[in-house]
Amino acid sequence: MRKVISGTALAFLVSMSTTAFAAAIDYRFELAGAPQKSGNGANIVSLKLIHIPDAKSVTGAKIVESRADMGPEGMAMMTAPVKALPEQAGLYHFEIDNGPVWNKPGKWSLSLAAKVEGEPQTVRGSFTIDLGS
Repeated sequence: MRKVISGTALAFLVSMSTTAFAAAIDYRFELAGAPQKSGNGANIVSLKLIHIPDAKSVTGAKIVESRADMGPEGMAMMTAPVKALPEQAGLYHFEIDNGPVWNKPGKWSLSLAAKVEGEPQTVRGSFTIDLGS
């Protein structure tokens, strides 16, 4: 026995499959100001995660990867520890400790990956930031 789907039902199913789910490309990280020094000499970088279609900040994302390296200075193998700090009012904070070990100010690359609730894909972003020692 064949089942026939009406044009209206088919249109509904197609629209649900294309609009009900966001994609990782519907999100972006944005810098939220210049890096700041922490009390222990590390740099604090603050970011917002934006849902592009409605330009709203996303809260509650889980950071699953973070990396800081000196790739912009031609030294990608030189990395620094990155610690994700607690989210505060839609701002995601990261402590980059480029001082005690390397004492290397300059241009650094910060790469991140996050899981957003309800989004099956991982959201990724990277920035070039200027960090002092």
